[in-house]
Amino acid sequence: MRQSQTEASVYITAQPDGEIYADTVGKPNIGVDIKIAENGEVLFKSPGVFAGYYKDPQKTAETKTSDGWVHTGDAGFIDAKTGHLKIIDRAKDVGRLNDGSLLAPKYIENKLKFYPNIREVVVYGDKRDFVCAMLNIDLTAVGNWAERNNIVYGSYQELAGHPRVYDMLAEHVEEVNRSLAEETAMAGAQIRRFLILHKELDADDGEVTRTQKVRRGFVAERYAPLITALYSGAREADISTEVTFEDGRKGTLSARVKIRDVATVPLPAMEKAA
Repeated sequence: MRQSQTEASVYITAQPDGEIYADTVGKPNIGVDIKIAENGEVLFKSPGVFAGYYKDPQKTAETKTSDGWVHTGDAGFIDAKTGHLKIIDRAKDVGRLNDGSLLAPKYIENKLKFYPNIREVVVYGDKRDFVCAMLNIDLTAVGNWAERNNIVYGSYQELAGHPRVYDMLAEHVEEVNRSLAEETAMAGAQIRRFLILHKELDADDGEVTRTQKVRRGFVAERYAPLITALYSGAREADISTEVTFEDGRKGTLSARVKIRDVATVPLPAMEKAA
């Protein structure tokens, strides 16, 4: 795997022989310098950096600093163990917790969606004290698991709220927290609380696009009572949601959604301050 862009002329990073990692884009190429800006954005400089955009000095100035550093638009960090660059999100989508910890929602969401039991995730925490997550189960995967374990359910909503399903997903979240704790840049963004939504996020309901990208702001508005409950310390919350059925009819789905606390890995005081 490698990272490049037109403005670099050649590859910015590449994985050396014997150092192939699925979650990195490699080490800086020969003659390439990389630095991470305060907002987490990856910048690079090399002899191959472009001179400028054709007849567009304003855009050139926005992309390239006066001393030759190029803004990639990607956020990332250098893995302390391998020296490889990890890309975690678009820089514009990265936020900060109130203690200054870096928050890359998509990076955390993708870690959770690695588990076949989890279909969709929406993470919140920007300008808040800690990170919370709303999860969708994968009905096929969790349904098969339920059948193997003699768990009877009558609907998606009933299965999503089952205590043993919560136990299973809590293990996934805690495993992700342990992996985040191993990454200095992301250790402060461990998830403290989560819930399992009573319905799947649906394009017909405006919650995701037709290409299955979460409409984060819309979801935050629609499920505001649940987000409030996540951050208030409540153990459950009531929600009523308008849904669109397959035949186009509209209806309302109401539920009392459980909220679960999960374990995080304590961080040394110096790491918190950083």
